[in-house]
This record gives sequence, structure tokens and C-alpha cells, in this order.
Amino acid sequence: MIVVYLLQPKAANLIASLPVHELYTSFHSMHRHPIIFLTYLVFFTMLTSCGQDEKNQAALQSEEPESLEQVQEEHLRRGNTPGLDTMHFQTAFALFLKALQASDTLTLNEFIQPDYGVWFIEQPGAMPKMTHVTDIRQFKREYQDRSFFTVQEEVKSCDLQEEVWPAFDCAEMNYDAGKSGYSKDGCFVWQPDKFQKSGYWNYASLSDAQIAQIKDMLPLVQKSVLHTATSFEFHFGFVNGQWRLLFAKLIYPCSA
Repeated sequence: MIVVYLLQPKAANLIASLPVHELYTSFHSMHRHPIIFLTYLVFFTMLTSCGQDEKNQAALQSEEPESLEQVQEEHLRRGNTPGLDTMHFQTAFALFLKALQASDTLTLNEFIQPDYGVWFIEQPGAMPKMTHVTDIRQFKREYQDRSFFTVQEEVKSCDLQEEVWPAFDCAEMNYDAGKSGYSKDGCFVWQPDKFQKSGYWNYASLSDAQIAQIKDMLPLVQKSVLHTATSFEFHFGFVNGQWRLLFAKLIYPCSA
């Protein structure tokens, strides 16, 4: 009988249209008619269940965008800090160059390993000068105390080519004529052997402790980048699973 009642459209529509408080009143008045009472009870259970399901679904839908947004923010955060641990060097260097061009302090500092820092090499006179920092904002170039970000004015692009660095000859250099002095112009990445043997640190008036620190860092260097238009060099190491800038040589050749 209950099934019959449930299958009758008019009865179903009538019961479904009743407000909840009237259903409660109807329950008390129809306890003397068990079949009708049970029919009301079944429909009431179904209605309240559907209502609860709709509320739950609405709650889930309201939470879903927030959860998705949180995931996206986490993804972006990881992408912006960057995933240097899994990056190919050329990808990491492209990110470094982009951060330099954008004066992005946060990203550039991600390329500085806090325990090792980065050594900058300049040559304001006959002898080299080396400066150690652990925050890119601490470094001021010898000329006019300019920040590291002024390098972007000279290193505007760097399309990396993985090959042995070209030979250099001072006699062939003429900046006004657009001649860098190198046998081939461009941006080259190669092994760091030449830099590791250069010995700038031995002539930069550093303490024994500083020289010892540099010598501890030198074996960590794995990739050396040369920008021929300026002769600037950037030396990177894969430290603790991330690419880090360990040395940067900002010296104009044949200027001493």
C-alpha cells in the first residue's frame, strides 16, 4: 500500500507542497491512519534527506573554488621560488636572467646559497677587488656604488650556447666599433676549469680565512657563463640540489 501511495502523482505533489511545520502537525493528526501516516513519514524523510543533500552539495561547491585557489596559489608559489632542484641549467639561467632584467630581488636571492654566499670580482685598478654578500641588495659595484641590477643595462640578452669559450685578444677589442675582442660573439656556457685556475683571490687583498672559504667553494662550481659583449662571467654550482650563483666576474678586459 505504501508503494501505491508513493506512486500516485497527486498524493506525492500534495505532500511535497506542504510546509515542514504542517507536515509535523499532520503526523500528530493522522496517527490513527497508519498507512497514510507511513506515507507521510516516508515522504518527509525523503524531503529532509534531499534538502540535506542539497545543503551538503552547496557547501561543497562553495568550498571547491577556495580549495582550487589554494592549490593554484601553492603551485604558483612553488613556481616562483623556483623549482631549482629539478631545473636544467639553461632553464635556471634563463630564470636568473629574467630576474636580473626585472630587478627581482626575491628570485635573485634564491640563487644565493646562504652558507656560501656569492663573491663578486671587479678590477677598479691594477689589482682585483672581491666582495662577498649573502643578499644581492648588499652588493654595490665599485663604480658609483651602483647596485647589481645595473648589470641589466649591459647584459640585455644571453642566448646560451654550450661550447668552449672563444679566444680573446686585447688587440682585437674595440667597443666603439662593436668588436668585443673575442673570436666569436655570444653567450657561452662551459666547464669552469679556466676560472677555477684564474687565481684572482690571491691578488685581492683577502684574509687567509676568506681565501680558504673561496677555495672551498671553487670545487662546487659546475657551469661558467661568458657574455662576450661585456666579458662578464657568471659561475654557478649545483649546491644542496639547487643551482646557485657562487661567483660573478664584472671586469672589463684590458682596462687595467
